[in-house]
Amino acid sequence: ETTSESNHQDTVAVHSTKAEAAQSEAPWFQEAKSLSEQLRAAYISASFRRLSLPDICPSLRTDHLLGCDLSIVSKHISRPVQEVLVLPEILANLNSVMCVEGEAGSGKTAFLKKIAFLWASGCCPLLNRFQLVFYLSLTSTRPDQSLANIICDQLLKAEGSVSEVCLSSSIQQLKHQVLFLLDDFHEMSSVPQVIEKLIERNYLSRNCLLIAVHTNRVRDIRPYLDTILEIKEFPFYNTVYVLRSFFSHNITHLQEFMVYFGKNKGLQGIHRTPLFVAAVCAHWLQNPSDPPLDDVALFKSYMECLSLKHKTRAELLKATVSSGGQLALRGLFSSCFEFISDDLREAGVDDDEDLTTCLISKFTAQRLRPVYRFLSPEFQEFLAGMRLIELLGSDRQEDQNLGLCYLKEINSPMKVINFFNNFLKYVSSHPSAKAGPKIVSHLLQLANDKESFKNIPENEDYQKPNPETSPWMQLIQEWWQVSPEAFSSFISETLVAIALNFACQSNTVAACSPVILRFLQGRTLTLRLLNLQYFGDHPESLSVLRSIKISINGNKTAPRVSYSDMEKCFETLQPPTIDQDYASAFEHMNEWEENVAKNEENIKNFKNIQCKPPPCLSGGYWQLSPKQYKIPCLEVHVDNMGPADQEMLRVLMEVFSASQHIELHLYHSTGFIESIRPALELNKASVTKCSLCQLELSAAEQELLLTLPALRSLEVSRTNQLQDLILPNLDKFPCLKELSVTLHGKADVLSVIPEEFPNLHHMEKLSIQTSTESDPSKLVKLIQNSPNLQVFYLKCDSFLDFESLMTVLASCKKLKEIGFSQGCFQAVPFVSILPNFISLKILNLKSQQFPDKETSENFAHTLGSLRNLEEMLLPHGDGIHHVAKLIARQCLQLQSLRVLSFHYSLDDDSVMEIAKVAISGGFQKLENLDLSLCHKITEEGYRNFLQALDNLSNLQELNISRHLPECMKVQAATVKALSQCVLRLPRLNSLKMLSWLLDEEDMKLLNAVKERHPQSKRFIIFWKWVLPFSPVIQK
Repeated sequence: ETTSESNHQDTVAVHSTKAEAAQSEAPWFQEAKSLSEQLRAAYISASFRRLSLPDICPSLRTDHLLGCDLSIVSKHISRPVQEVLVLPEILANLNSVMCVEGEAGSGKTAFLKKIAFLWASGCCPLLNRFQLVFYLSLTSTRPDQSLANIICDQLLKAEGSVSEVCLSSSIQQLKHQVLFLLDDFHEMSSVPQVIEKLIERNYLSRNCLLIAVHTNRVRDIRPYLDTILEIKEFPFYNTVYVLRSFFSHNITHLQEFMVYFGKNKGLQGIHRTPLFVAAVCAHWLQNPSDPPLDDVALFKSYMECLSLKHKTRAELLKATVSSGGQLALRGLFSSCFEFISDDLREAGVDDDEDLTTCLISKFTAQRLRPVYRFLSPEFQEFLAGMRLIELLGSDRQEDQNLGLCYLKEINSPMKVINFFNNFLKYVSSHPSAKAGPKIVSHLLQLANDKESFKNIPENEDYQKPNPETSPWMQLIQEWWQVSPEAFSSFISETLVAIALNFACQSNTVAACSPVILRFLQGRTLTLRLLNLQYFGDHPESLSVLRSIKISINGNKTAPRVSYSDMEKCFETLQPPTIDQDYASAFEHMNEWEENVAKNEENIKNFKNIQCKPPPCLSGGYWQLSPKQYKIPCLEVHVDNMGPADQEMLRVLMEVFSASQHIELHLYHSTGFIESIRPALELNKASVTKCSLCQLELSAAEQELLLTLPALRSLEVSRTNQLQDLILPNLDKFPCLKELSVTLHGKADVLSVIPEEFPNLHHMEKLSIQTSTESDPSKLVKLIQNSPNLQVFYLKCDSFLDFESLMTVLASCKKLKEIGFSQGCFQAVPFVSILPNFISLKILNLKSQQFPDKETSENFAHTLGSLRNLEEMLLPHGDGIHHVAKLIARQCLQLQSLRVLSFHYSLDDDSVMEIAKVAISGGFQKLENLDLSLCHKITEEGYRNFLQALDNLSNLQELNISRHLPECMKVQAATVKALSQCVLRLPRLNSLKMLSWLLDEEDMKLLNAVKERHPQSKRFIIFWKWVLPFSPVIQK
């Protein structure tokens, strides 16, 4: 048996050897062998390995793409399970009919060429089983072309030829030893008949086919496929590899590129295909001195590649980009980044069009219906920006209206700064003289609309393209609640910067100039904005500004009221006696102090953030030399600073020298004046205002200030030092028009003012706090010589000869603000001259009493004639209580009123009169309504008032607090009335209701209302007393 088996094996071996010998002598085999050698030579040649970008940069050789690893998954046609494969696994399993699918430019061609190159080089044993490998591009074939003709045209060129008969024999004989790499397959009807037959009848020929096809073109060949290979996103490390290969001579810029995308990880996905990377390479080669890094340059380069590649179909490409842009724009403004077929159809996008695949990817795996996405969320925003420019710049009114409709959806500064910041960057990259002014005008309108600052979007869907913005948004919202003024200033500054940068980046400054100049007229901007390119190109714009503001913040701890001082305020009060249910309405000062201590570290960190280094003067306006146009007025705000360092001094010297006028505002910054002496001495004639608060000035600093010849305004508060030199020498300021003095204690300010001062000056603003002993004659004489006086405030315990003061004030017809504090006031002489002040805007008599009914009636009647009043802080007393209803009715005449303070004097009837006036159309501009300490109002009176109060669309602050001894228990009906009233006040953000005793259920209701209110994000209810003692709990 063993001998027989051995003989049989020998016989088989002999027959196999004879068959191979016979095959090697066959004509087809010899020609196949020759053809194999020719193919290998073709694939190894440099021309085959080069994937030159069409027309955009002929010198760019992209054969380095063949060295990249692609991310590929495999799925058998009968099994939905996907499997990640590496290249050796793919090569080992090449058999039957397979396809490799991917987006346009995903690397399909490079992948097929890499296989051909590996086979030809002989360095890949896994491919040695193939005798013939044909790489054929189907884009340059004809339907009637023979296979031999295709091979000769594409691979052999003039160097060789092959007969159809021998080729056919070779393919039939070699079967699975022949590999066809078919590139650029579109649809079966467009390929040569011989290729169609090769695919459809492969079950007979048993050759191996690997077909490169776009993702949405697989359906024609799916019946014949055994396995589908899908190319996923191009790994970012491949991008770095390719760029390093091309630009090994510029490693520095490559490092900058890696740092840029390291900091902007969200942008790494835009390099999702080799075509994108090739576009970057081409753009870098075109700009060798300063190759761009940003995504705008990349997207523009990619679109240029597409236009050059498809220049024979330019109109179709334009239409495809337009419809794709419409889909992108609609999706962006509805927070949609995935689309279905219906979405594409509505936007006019043809998902079967090849050009569409260059913009949009189709995903079908494990889905009932396909889903479409743009190549990246950033690319969607880029196309949306192109479309918005197209709409706004169109000659068709319908297109312009549609573009404006989208633009108006960006209706808050936070949408501009956060959600649509990238989008606007992409919009600005497409210059349009028609569209530019419309967009800039819209942005500046938002910067001018303070109400829009309160519109912080809640829709989290806007964060999808930029998920990392969520913590930043939370910080912004907290900032908005804590410091609305600082928040508004920052937001306004940022919006202006975005608008001006947009005009410059879109090359539409000339077209936008009228809009920009109109906005800048009379406005104050921050110093940082002068670094913008706009002010470097158009410094003449400075002439229309009111001023430029520079803020300098130090790290000194700001002085605050001590707890012992707070305790003194409650020394005469007894702890209130309350039920246990209302204990939460009171908080002990010790607990409050502990809570403040816990937050001190956060406060310190916040202040450290504010301690910025000296402002940078590097771009825009500061690059001009000489500076033909100067800053009209420089406002220097210094808070919590010590002496300035040398760098800060250098900055201030440069900024001072570029300013026509300088205003100094110093708070708690002792030593700062002396440290900037060189800058002040060089620009003495430019300093027109000096405001000093809570700081001590040395004698040298006071002497320095006395040398400022152009000083027009001097404000001094909370310090004693100024009595030494400044006040006794006020006559050294010949141009002084405004004087405001509030010193520590009760200093006799008027006594130290020089005798000649009243004779030399025509004041426009006087605000004086002085002692009882002051001689009134200087003040009377000063006012007598100041017919243009517009602002007058006086604070003192008593004032001799008050009637003389009123007599001279009566001649000040331009008076806009007047106020009296403490006991210096006399009602009768004041009321007699009040009708003279027809220009009055602010009346502050908050601390005064009107006991006399007749005087109060005259006062009430006069108020109706002061039609320009914006702030009215009313006096109190029996007389005012008597005419409270009349005063309320007079408010119907005061259509400009923004602030109304009515303390002590209201009762149930008069407070109801305020509600009736509001219903009748009064108080349309009212922002602050202070009805605190009106203890004559009963709970029923409050309930009726709150049920009736309406039609106050601008009211932001409501104060109905009571004094501690006047705590008031409220019924559920009153709390309900309050809740309903709050919901009728859409802009209300502050409700003060101290001494309203609320239990847990009451607060639940108010908090629920607060959550439903339009201002819920910043609505604050003040209802807790902070006391140095605890209330007495009643058993």
